[in-house]
Amino acid sequence: MLKKCWDHLEETILIYSYLLVIPLLFAQVICRYVLNHSLSWSEEIARYLFIWQVWLGSSYCVQKGRHIRIDVFTSRLSPRLRQVYEILIALVCIVFCAFLACKSIAVTGMIVRLKQTSPAVRIPMQFIYACVPVSCVLMILRYFEQIFHLLRGGSAADLDEEA
Repeated sequence: MLKKCWDHLEETILIYSYLLVIPLLFAQVICRYVLNHSLSWSEEIARYLFIWQVWLGSSYCVQKGRHIRIDVFTSRLSPRLRQVYEILIALVCIVFCAFLACKSIAVTGMIVRLKQTSPAVRIPMQFIYACVPVSCVLMILRYFEQIFHLLRGGSAADLDEEA
């Protein structure tokens, strides 16, 4: 049960957030073009949900092995060398995500100290800025999953099937 929740965490959040964004934007369009009255709060919430969707989508792409990549070089490697290469790439990505997470935690902390809120809905902005460190930590965990998968003898091509 817990593994199933973990395996579908980003996917579930993305689906439900899209189901929330669609009526918000629909209401915004109806109010703006039919009633000649714009809803600032729906646009703002949709914008912030979209920001979260982009960052969680990055973690989802790591899990499914769907990030854009050029495989001209890797397709010419032997299976063993390709496995080493994929592990090396995952480690570089982990280092980058850890760096990004540390820097974004510092920025989020600054936003907390400033007590900044959104203009229309007055949402504390740290909840919006938190998408970066949360997603970076999720990406780090997903990259470690890839490394363990590769060390068990799996290939990068079948990450989508296993995930």
